[in-house]
Amino acid sequence: MVTKMLQLFGCARLRLKHSGAGLLSALLACAFLAGPALAADPRESGPRTLVITYHTSPANRLAFRQELEQSGVRQLQRWKDDGVLQSYRVLFNRYVDSANWDAMTMVTFAKESDIERWKKIELEAPAGLSQKALSLVTSIDTVPADLMRQNSTAQSGGNSVFVVIPYEYVVPVDEYIAYLDGYVLPQTDGWMEEGVLASYGIYLARYPAGRPWQSLLVLEYKSDQALGARDAAVAKVRARLKENPKWKAISDSKKNVRVERSPVIADSIAAR
Repeated sequence: MVTKMLQLFGCARLRLKHSGAGLLSALLACAFLAGPALAADPRESGPRTLVITYHTSPANRLAFRQELEQSGVRQLQRWKDDGVLQSYRVLFNRYVDSANWDAMTMVTFAKESDIERWKKIELEAPAGLSQKALSLVTSIDTVPADLMRQNSTAQSGGNSVFVVIPYEYVVPVDEYIAYLDGYVLPQTDGWMEEGVLASYGIYLARYPAGRPWQSLLVLEYKSDQALGARDAAVAKVRARLKENPKWKAISDSKKNVRVERSPVIADSIAAR
């Protein structure tokens, strides 16, 4: 059976004894080696994304959100217009949740020299915030990261709702990336085909030791109705993928690859 699974991944010459966790390691290694050519690995240069999360007290949530809408997003847009940022996104946790962040900003730079420009911005606007916004937060976490995988449709819009899921992976990073390509992406792409998902992005933390997350999955659902159909879409896509022997081999291996942390349901913030 092991030989048959390895043949599915084009690794029939691999001569190893595998069972349980070892089997999945072999399957993922083969998938990583035999998979399609991908774009240049972003880890070959400095990290070009910062994922910044802000925490505020329940009493200050409204004031903090208003400050982000009135000045925070406008300032990010000015930095983008000036060429400092390639892109940005600001999300706000839909619910009061003391165990999680209240707002998240993801900023991406086109080149490493732009990160030097951001370093100077941090001297006057720490974490990209105004002085008023800084007075309203209780703590901030900044994680340098790499956008490893993404996909989107042309149907993103003002009704989108985001589900942000942090993970800790418990395998070597290359094996985890192979797991993403072989197991996770066929599902997220399938949810897009089902019409519930507008986009997704998968980020890996650079220098992950002690970070609040190592891998971050950002799912953009087209609407609250689409989010409500999430479980049905997941079940439908998985039933279809069980007919794919490569996907099923990884699914059946039963190895623990990652630990899921508490997700956040969030809305995008636009400037007023």
